[in-house]
Amino acid sequence: MRIKTLSGLMLAGMLTFSSCVNNGDIDELQDQIDNLNSTVEALKKTQQEALLAAIANLEADLAGLEASLGDLETDLGGLGADYDALFADLGMLDQEVKNNANTVYYGNVITEADYTAFAAQEGATIITGRVVVSGNAHVSALANIKLIGKSLEIKGGSTITFPALKSVGENLMVSDLSSTATLNLASLASIGGDVKVMNNEGLTEFIANELLLIGGGLSTKENSTLATLSFAKLDQVSEINIDEFLANDPNYTNIGKLTTLNLSGANVNGDVFMTRVGDVDMLSLGNIKGGFTLTYTYIKNISINGESIGDDFTVQYNAKLQTIETPNLTRIEGGIDISGNVGDSFAGFTSLTVLPSFSALKYIGGDLTIQSNSDLTSADSFNAVTEITGNMINITGNGNFESMTILNALTNVYHNYNYASVNLSVKTNWFNGFGEVTQLNNVNVEINTLSTDDGGFGGWSSTNSAASTLGDVVKLEGFGKLTQSYTLQLRLEDVTDFSAFASYTNFTDWQEGLYIQMPVNGVGLCSMAAFLTKVKTGGNFDNKPVKFEEMVPNEWGFSSPVEVDRDTAVDQLLAPCAV
Repeated sequence: MRIKTLSGLMLAGMLTFSSCVNNGDIDELQDQIDNLNSTVEALKKTQQEALLAAIANLEADLAGLEASLGDLETDLGGLGADYDALFADLGMLDQEVKNNANTVYYGNVITEADYTAFAAQEGATIITGRVVVSGNAHVSALANIKLIGKSLEIKGGSTITFPALKSVGENLMVSDLSSTATLNLASLASIGGDVKVMNNEGLTEFIANELLLIGGGLSTKENSTLATLSFAKLDQVSEINIDEFLANDPNYTNIGKLTTLNLSGANVNGDVFMTRVGDVDMLSLGNIKGGFTLTYTYIKNISINGESIGDDFTVQYNAKLQTIETPNLTRIEGGIDISGNVGDSFAGFTSLTVLPSFSALKYIGGDLTIQSNSDLTSADSFNAVTEITGNMINITGNGNFESMTILNALTNVYHNYNYASVNLSVKTNWFNGFGEVTQLNNVNVEINTLSTDDGGFGGWSSTNSAASTLGDVVKLEGFGKLTQSYTLQLRLEDVTDFSAFASYTNFTDWQEGLYIQMPVNGVGLCSMAAFLTKVKTGGNFDNKPVKFEEMVPNEWGFSSPVEVDRDTAVDQLLAPCAV
């Protein structure tokens, strides 16, 4: 929309052709024209102010980022120059708008009439309002646009490119592309609001590899052919929600087609949620101020290079997941749940075989759950963690481990006037963990020999069922400084070597107390000799619940528990120790 006024010359022409018009009519007409010009000028001013405000918001976001990081060149490496260029571009656009150059088109570009008016303003590269793209003709008409003040909505087109577009003041929305289409925004560097990619049956790729900043969130849903989503320089986004659920999937996995997902190690100021993503080789992110959830995907590798995650870390049911790398991660403010990541032997692939180390992690702000990952074979994990403020540490139902070394720096497990409980059920040749913790709530430990049958069904049965190179050795170490717990339950039927709980002195529960399922091979619990001797001789244990059982084969060859007298059991457990 060009800003025009009706001049006195036009009025003179009107008088020449209308001699019957009196002075009162002329005055009234002049008033109407003045009012119209005033209204147009006011509209222009409002739209100009809105556009300048959008630019200012983007500049403020960048300035805040610069203040938080210090020197852009130093802290952002190769991205520093890109941020400098974005600052310069926004400054240039700001000046164009302020100077009211012919490059600024005031208004929306939505209807065909709008596009006609826009085309009539030659040289326009800035649109103050909202833009809706409905087909290839609209794409061509916008080829030289640098800045859109409000939202850009893409609803049509096939090869969709806006090669000059650098900034969108509000939202970028891509929806309802039913025919085959690609979207490449080669110069786009900043978006003030959200990016939403929704309900596109025909969109196969969306590339914006110069995009640095998304002021709002990034979300995708119901894009049945989307294979590529690439933002190779993305540095900041408020939140990420990618749901590529594929309806009517002939394979019944409902995993989408997305196989290239490049988020450039972006920092996320809120939550990250991803589900039904396809065979992506690497998902890379930076700091995450909210939670991280990855569920039901075929993503193979995860790299989180930031130092913190602001809420829960959840990784569940990712059948092709191979690695989780967190080299700089020191704090997770919520809990950790790594569960159900199992491969498919029918299809010939496995999931996690090595439990992630989390080598720099010091703090976990909730429960820790490692459960039903039946392809796991080794764990040397969480050994820098010193504090967990959740109620439960649960490690159960996983694969066959040759060794598990875990949580050996943990000292603080006290939260909300209670200590954390530990529930371990592990098949391993060698367990060593919890070496520094002194008090716990309920402690339930079951260590078993490796199994040749994981109990799974069909393709969801683990491929990790071969016998260990260490044979039938089952060694239990750890809990060396634990002095007290509410309850202590030890299921040691398969244990062949025991050197754990050396400092244990007391349990405080009067209902369940102490339970020990005794080793079947005459293995002594020598490291617990001082405690077991007190249990036998009485003292303050006379009236506390204590139960010993041993597994005895029945006539059909199956073992069942049989209770053993307290004194007899203690004598048997300490006999190999020469106590």
